[in-house]
Amino acid sequence: MSENQGDQRNRRGNRAATTGRLLVDGAGRLGGVRRGLPSAGKGCLALLVAFVLVLILVGGLTEQVDAAEACAVTRFGKIVGEAGPGLHFKAPIVERYHCFRTAATFYEVLEDEFRSDADYTDGVLDGVTRDGQPLTLTVSVRYRVPRDNVGEIYESVARTMDQVNEKVIKFHTRAIVRQVSQRYTAAEIYSGDLAAISRAIETELAPRFLESGVVLEYFEIKRPRFQPQYEQAIEAKQIAKEEIETKANQAKAAEQDAIRSANLAQGEADAERIRAQGESDAIALRGKAVRENPEVISLNYLETLKTVNWAILDSSNFTPFLTIPTPNGGSATASPPPTPTVEPTPTS
Repeated sequence: MSENQGDQRNRRGNRAATTGRLLVDGAGRLGGVRRGLPSAGKGCLALLVAFVLVLILVGGLTEQVDAAEACAVTRFGKIVGEAGPGLHFKAPIVERYHCFRTAATFYEVLEDEFRSDADYTDGVLDGVTRDGQPLTLTVSVRYRVPRDNVGEIYESVARTMDQVNEKVIKFHTRAIVRQVSQRYTAAEIYSGDLAAISRAIETELAPRFLESGVVLEYFEIKRPRFQPQYEQAIEAKQIAKEEIETKANQAKAAEQDAIRSANLAQGEADAERIRAQGESDAIALRGKAVRENPEVISLNYLETLKTVNWAILDSSNFTPFLTIPTPNGGSATASPPPTPTVEPTPTS
């Protein structure tokens, strides 16, 4: 054996001895730690176990009910009452709380491409109209579980809120909507009064909900859809109908204008006739007054003279034409005023 080989064996032996000592020392220290653990952590472990036991005990003795919930309380599986919002004490293990949502809950039937914040959603509802046209409907439902009904609901209808929505809301809504939609034609649903149809469905749906202890607060048909070809035909028919109604309204407006013009012309003719009749009646009254009272002529003449501008006439050719009675029974002839004398203007 060469010297190099001997040196290598010596080095390997030294390394093995060193490793053995390290393992022995490490095992000794580890053993010391293990032997010291129970004495050092005994108090902490006891406190931890006691804390967990307290939490379990407290959790088993109380039940927290949220503000928007009410719970059916069972003892050994039998309904013993209802519990409203708040902290309640209960018998551990033997009593359980089964809670339902008492606030308004929303169920919507909508198309796949739409999203909703409703509590429960479902796919579109299909049906057939009275005239055989297939359609799909989207609807919105708002309902509520009264607090006093949760015990009956848990015992007879459903054990969870999800089951209430599935067994009561979804089941009756889809069935009633299909039934009622068959009473209307496609045109009545597509372009009719959806609010009236919604009220008809709500009238039949509310009693079905109430039989299961659920109150229906609101129902609405949101959007009826038909096959594209049928919708196009309905829209074309609707446009034609609107054009006919527009022309009829225009004709009626023209007729009203003609009647208004005729009434106006008749009114003007009646006014002219009334004015002419009034003037004729006035003339007749004046003639009658003159015939019955001849002195009226003299009085009118004197009144007229007050407004006449006098002219200078030749007295030799003037002939009186009015005789005025005198107080002594005679008569006098009215003559024009005397002719003024014109003095010649002196010349310088």
